[in-house]
Amino acid sequence: MTSLTKASWKSYISLIAGPLLFGIIVLFKLVSADAHIRNTVAVAGWILIWWVTEAVPIPVTALLPLVLFPIMRVLDLNATAVNYANPTIFLYMAGFIFALAMEKHKLHIRIALYIVRFVGTKSNRIVLGFMIATAFISMWVNNTATTLMMLPIATSVLTLMEDEFLSAGLESDYKNFAKSVLLSVAYCASIGGMATIIGTPTNAVLITFFKQFYQIDISFAGWFLVGFPVSVVMLIAAYFIIVKLLFKVKTQSLPGTQNMLDAKINELGKMSFQEYAISTVFIITALGWVLRTPFIEWFGLNFLNDTIIGLSGALLLFMIPDPASDTRFLFDWGSMKKLSWGILFLIGGGLALAKALENSGIIKLVGHAITANGISGTFILVAILIVVTLLLKQFIGNTALATIMLPMAFGVANATGINPILLGAPVTLACSCAYMLPMSTPPNAIVFTTGNVSIKDMMRSGFLLVIVSFLVLLAAYGLYSQMLYGSLKVSGK
Repeated sequence: MTSLTKASWKSYISLIAGPLLFGIIVLFKLVSADAHIRNTVAVAGWILIWWVTEAVPIPVTALLPLVLFPIMRVLDLNATAVNYANPTIFLYMAGFIFALAMEKHKLHIRIALYIVRFVGTKSNRIVLGFMIATAFISMWVNNTATTLMMLPIATSVLTLMEDEFLSAGLESDYKNFAKSVLLSVAYCASIGGMATIIGTPTNAVLITFFKQFYQIDISFAGWFLVGFPVSVVMLIAAYFIIVKLLFKVKTQSLPGTQNMLDAKINELGKMSFQEYAISTVFIITALGWVLRTPFIEWFGLNFLNDTIIGLSGALLLFMIPDPASDTRFLFDWGSMKKLSWGILFLIGGGLALAKALENSGIIKLVGHAITANGISGTFILVAILIVVTLLLKQFIGNTALATIMLPMAFGVANATGINPILLGAPVTLACSCAYMLPMSTPPNAIVFTTGNVSIKDMMRSGFLLVIVSFLVLLAAYGLYSQMLYGSLKVSGK
C-alpha cells in the first residue's frame, strides 16, 4: 500500500510539473523578452517533462502541440497538424503492416528458426543465431514487436534445452546460456533497428528532420550505408561481451539440440502460399527501396520515393486473394488493431515540436550558445553529443530522445558550419543504444520479466556495450566524415 501511495504521488507530481513549469515561464517571463520564443520554450518544457516522466502515455503527450501551439500562437493549427501526416510516418506504417502480416502467418518464426539452425547447434552458435535472427527482423520491424516475436521462440528453446543441461549436471552453464540468449534478443532488437529507416522511429525522425530543416532526402539505401555497418559492429561486440566475456558456457555441444530445432521446423510444415506471397511482396518492396535512385535516373520516375514504394507493397498485401482466409485476402484491416498507432503520433508530435523550435529561432540560439563557449572542434562536439545522448538514453525513450537531441545537434551544426549529417547520424544511432536498465527500452523490460536476467546482469553487460557504443560511434564519425563531408549541400538556415 505504501509503495502504491508513493508511486501515485510521483505520478501526480510529474503530471503537475509540466503545466506548472509552463505557467511559470509564461507568467513570469523567465526566458526571453520575445513572446514567441518564451511561449515556445514554455510549451516545449511541458511536453519534455511529460515525455521524460511519462506522466501520461507518451503518445498522448505527443498530441499536446495540436492544442497548445495554436493557443499560444507558436504555430497555427494547419502548420502543426501537417507534421502528423508527414510521408515518413506513412513509410513507418508500411513497415508495421509488413510486420503484422509476417506475424499473422508465422513467417517470422520460420525465418528465426532457419537462421538459428543455419549457424549451428553449439551453445554459442545458438546465441549467435538468435542475435542474427533478432537483428535481421528488427531491421524491418520495430524493436518491441521484434522482441515479442522472438521471446516465445527463445523461451521454447531454453525450456527444451534445460533438461539437456540439467541432466548433464550443468546448472551453472544453463543459467549463463539463458542469460546470453535473452540478453541477445533484447540488445539485438535495438541493434538491428539501426540499419534501416523503418527499423526504429528514431531513424525516421532523423530522415524527416533532415528533409524539414535542409530539404535533403536521405534515401533508404543512403541510410543503410550509414547504419548497417554500425549495426554489424555492435552485434559483433555484443556477441563477444555476452558470450566470451561475461556469460561463458563451458559445454558447447548438447545432443538433443539439433533434434529439437528440426522438430520445431517440422511443426511449421512446408511454406504456405501466404508465406510465399508475403516474402515475395516484401523482397520486391525492399529491392524498390534499394534501387529507387537508379529507377529515377533510368526511367525518369521523379515522383518515386521510399514512402510510395513502402505503401505500395503494404497495400498490395490487402489485395492478394487468399481462399483459405475468412476475409478472402492475405491481410485484413482487422489485423491492424495491433498496429502501434501511438508511435505514429509520437513521431508527428516530435516533428511539430522541432518545427516550432526552428521557427522561433531557438535552435540557432542553442548552436550559438555552445560555440560562444569556445567549443568548436568537430570531434569534441560529436563526443559531447554522443555522451549526453547515451546517458539520457538509459532513462528516456528512443523517439522522445531523438526529438530532443536532433534539433540541438542541427543547431550546433548550423552555428559551426559542420555538415549536419555528421552530428545527426551519431546522435540518432546513440538513441538506439539502450542496454543498461530494464526501463531503458521495452525489449529490455520484456526479457527482464522472464526472471532469468537480473538488473545486475543487465548493468554489467549494458555498461560495457555503452562504452563500446561510444567508441564505435566516434570511429563511425571519423570514417563518415571522410566519406560524406561536403557531399550534402545544405541550404543555409
